[in-house]
Order: sequence, then C-alpha cells, then structure tokens
Amino acid sequence: MRIMLDTNVLISAFVFGGPTKELLLKLLSKDYELYVSDYVDREFREKLELKWTEKGKKVYNLYRQLSFCFCESTTEQSGELRDVKDIPVLSDALYHRADIILSGDKDFLEAGLTHPMVYSPSMMREYMEYREKGNSGLLPEDFGDG
Repeated sequence: MRIMLDTNVLISAFVFGGPTKELLLKLLSKDYELYVSDYVDREFREKLELKWTEKGKKVYNLYRQLSFCFCESTTEQSGELRDVKDIPVLSDALYHRADIILSGDKDFLEAGLTHPMVYSPSMMREYMEYREKGNSGLLPEDFGDG
C-alpha cells in the first residue's frame, strides 16, 4: 500500500513525537510504502529551519536517513481543494498512485476524496488495527475522524 505523507504528519512525528511518531515507525516496519514528495520534503525542511533552527537541521538529517520513498513532484496540478497549498500534495499522490494521503490537515480530511483516501494519523491507527484483525478494504467512514 502506498501512503503519501503530508508535511504536518512529519512535523508532528519528528518534532513532537508521541502517537504520530509511533505510527510512522510502525508503518516503516510493515509492508507500507511511505512516500515523501519533493514538495513536502522542501516544505518540511523550510518549516524546521524556520521554527527550530538547530534542532531542525538535526531532525531533517535523521529523517532523510530513514527508508521513506523520496519521490519527485509532478509539475501537473490535479484536483480542487479549498487550500491551494494542498493541491501539490494531492497532485503528487495522484501522480505516484498513492492509496492514502496521511494528513492531519482539516481541509484534506473534509475534502471528500475517494482516491486517494485521506486518513488522519488516528484514522490510520484504527485502519491498521482493522487490518490486523484480518479485515480488508479502505473504509474511511469506519475510522474515527471520517
């Protein structure tokens, strides 16, 4: 399963830790392909350097050593979203055929996308528990924030 990560998930996991960090570590240890586009990578780095200068550089270097699928961003813009800054993330998810966009962004979560699906970190945890019980499918209406 291909999962495109949004910047807010990376910040939550790498700066604040907690459940989102645990989720990413679990996803990395399973059969999930975690994609980070050039757009998200650049935005993540810029936010780290702007808000957490020294810590940000260390965090960024650590994150780049993990087994994410770093991928190029497409120049084609696809989809319509209320927040135009989310369109490159959606476009990259479509371009790289992601099954899920993992984001804590309320605009994404309320956009009603069906492919790719949009899961918050808490929805993804519930989905993983659902799958671990032998169930299949992508059913966002069955998971927390959906």
